[in-house]
Amino acid sequence: MNTMKKYIPILLGVLLLVSCGKDFLKKEPHVFTDAAFWKTAAQAEAALAGVYTPLQGEEALGGEDWCGFECFSDNAYMNDNGYGDYIAMTEFRASQNNMTGDLCGLSYGEYYQTIKRATDVLTNVPNISMDAAQQKRILGEANFLLAYAYYQLTIRYGGLPIYSSTDPTAALTRKTEAETWAVIENSLKEATTQLPQSHEEGRPGLGAAWGMLAKVYAHEAKWTEAKDAAEKVTGASLTPNYADVFTIPHENDSEILWGLGARLGEYPITPVLMLPNNVWNGLHPEPIGEGWRLVSATLAFYNAYQPGDLRKAATVAQRYVDVITYNGATDVLQAPNNQSPVVCVKYNAPYKDGYTGWAAGLNVPALRYADVLLIHAEAVMMLNGGGPTNRNVGVAAAAQSLNLVRNRAGLPSISAPTFNDLMYERRMELAFEGGDRHTDLIRWGLAEQVYNSLPAEGGYKPKRTFIPSTHRLMPILQTEIDNSGGSIKQNPGYAGGK
Repeated sequence: MNTMKKYIPILLGVLLLVSCGKDFLKKEPHVFTDAAFWKTAAQAEAALAGVYTPLQGEEALGGEDWCGFECFSDNAYMNDNGYGDYIAMTEFRASQNNMTGDLCGLSYGEYYQTIKRATDVLTNVPNISMDAAQQKRILGEANFLLAYAYYQLTIRYGGLPIYSSTDPTAALTRKTEAETWAVIENSLKEATTQLPQSHEEGRPGLGAAWGMLAKVYAHEAKWTEAKDAAEKVTGASLTPNYADVFTIPHENDSEILWGLGARLGEYPITPVLMLPNNVWNGLHPEPIGEGWRLVSATLAFYNAYQPGDLRKAATVAQRYVDVITYNGATDVLQAPNNQSPVVCVKYNAPYKDGYTGWAAGLNVPALRYADVLLIHAEAVMMLNGGGPTNRNVGVAAAAQSLNLVRNRAGLPSISAPTFNDLMYERRMELAFEGGDRHTDLIRWGLAEQVYNSLPAEGGYKPKRTFIPSTHRLMPILQTEIDNSGGSIKQNPGYAGGK
């Protein structure tokens, strides 16, 4: 059976007691049947809570896939060798498309669960007699989450099957990339008419919808629209200290336009995935082996920081050189089990005083105002003669947005920033937050130039050859192709692709 078609039958429950976010997701499981469901406001809220649940899964936004996607870039590599297929893709040497059992297949399914559930909410909630403002907000959240899930899959695979509640055959063919981006764009436009400005922690508000729309427009190279959408994000500001953004006390600051909700001991598990294994190597007491060390940083990334950039110490630490705090001790980082000399420490804050378990309760920063400010600066540059093919052209009109981000990092203002300046800011600001560095280089047409010029770094980040016609997308799961009877086609450059 096609993976998409697996989600067409009515769900047996939203499993909220297994993996859920903030308090608004604490709903009792419901049986989704036509007779008993889609009748009350409480059921609408429970159904919406179920849309969030798959995103928190270990292989989606709440875990390994979100962290691992960074490894396609020059910032990182997969430090855990247990994902051979995925590592082969990050090294641009995967010619086959047998990724079903690896991270790809699992994340593909979890994102499509979100898509299925969000679509069902959008189909059925308008028919429920309930408070109009509540109904509108539920539909806005569903539209945002639908767009977000499609976005995550589109940047990986290109054109997608678009799920339909009324047409099971829709799952058997892929839309073009342009058609898929249009679906995402339209869902976000709807969300901007439905979401309120104020929002509860863990929920997207109006700022998230406009910010995500600006980001989508950037992928579509619609620069006037990207600029306008970014300017509609109001009421947000940058958290004064960059390192604080990734701490529990600041996870609901206005900079976080949307953060995937978390609770102690439950998914998401981002912090422990990044936490190095054996931090102190016996120098201080610690729960040995608790860090999953899934993803780690390259030395080239560590060395790319400009002098005085405060984001460096908040993001990475060099073993046997830099001082960190973990489990109540402050000392030089050891982490002897790390392959590279550098470790990502961006999400270590919950473990400074003591190890709090595999799920520390830190929200995943899915969309930040800093990202939107840099999209705005990029759009202004593109509209004023700058861009990937004019990387040294200064654009004074982009200075305000870019310098807000740059000054927060402790760096001096640039009166007329260039596209090279923008590339630096996006790389250092958004590192280890879901893989923007890689998707940026692809949409700018610079991945081949950047990646192919880099030498090997140890055995963990070999010399790579990026072929744009193939490697800008990942291979479609072979099970999807087989179960569609061949109506779903493989991406170019992989076995069976054209």
